[in-house]
Amino acid sequence: MADDDPITEGTLDRHLHRPLAAWVLERVRPAPSVELLTLAGLVVGLTGAVAVLLAAPSGVDWIFPAWLLFAFTVASRCRRLLAGAAEAEAGTLEFTIGAAFWVALTLRAAPANPWACTLASVALVSALIHVGLHAELRRRFRDLTGAGSDTAPPSPRPSVAALSRGLGPAVFHDIAAALLGPEHTGPRPTPGAARSLLAPPLRMAAPLSHDTHLALLYVATAAAAIRLDLSFWTAALAVAVGLNVWALLVVSAWRRAEALVRRLPPA
Repeated sequence: MADDDPITEGTLDRHLHRPLAAWVLERVRPAPSVELLTLAGLVVGLTGAVAVLLAAPSGVDWIFPAWLLFAFTVASRCRRLLAGAAEAEAGTLEFTIGAAFWVALTLRAAPANPWACTLASVALVSALIHVGLHAELRRRFRDLTGAGSDTAPPSPRPSVAALSRGLGPAVFHDIAAALLGPEHTGPRPTPGAARSLLAPPLRMAAPLSHDTHLALLYVATAAAAIRLDLSFWTAALAVAVGLNVWALLVVSAWRRAEALVRRLPPA
């Protein structure tokens, strides 16, 4: 996906992570390779998850893993800016680090509480569905508005960076497609008319993107310095309840908009 269409980006990606990543890349010369950023992101993210397990209760050292996760998020955006169309969406690396933080926070907040473990599991699966749903909406939007496809052919040469792609938005693609219903397969309508109908539900979907989930995690980790259990339950309920309800509203709005697009005259 080109980065010049704000409708297809997550809100925090557009206003915080991408501008900061672009600022960092402008000042680092020569620019790091995608491989190096992948390895660095993996090390920084996993170090942050381990730091969660070692942080003292109600101590200021919770700021350290929170900053590491924020740094990972920015490094991830740098990596995707350098990769361009080959890696338009978050993938395996982002999901792995997010899952590691969820597990670490759950172990620290309520390791013996089955309700906490269940809620964290629901939040983790929900996050994967949300990212897949957002990716599917982006793909359909670009297809129906004539903006091309986010999908790039996979590289035939194995690499570390290649391992970081594909899982996040793709693993639950079938679930997202089932929620949204069948795709429009007939003649394509006028791009401008389709865009005007599909842009509002796609803007609604912005909070479902990966950047929102990572931001919830690094904010919850920082807030754990004040009260761990409250920050954990707030973040988990925000994903498992709040974002799931929002996802249903997004699906409903998109299905109505896509039904209207099918009635538009072909271009």
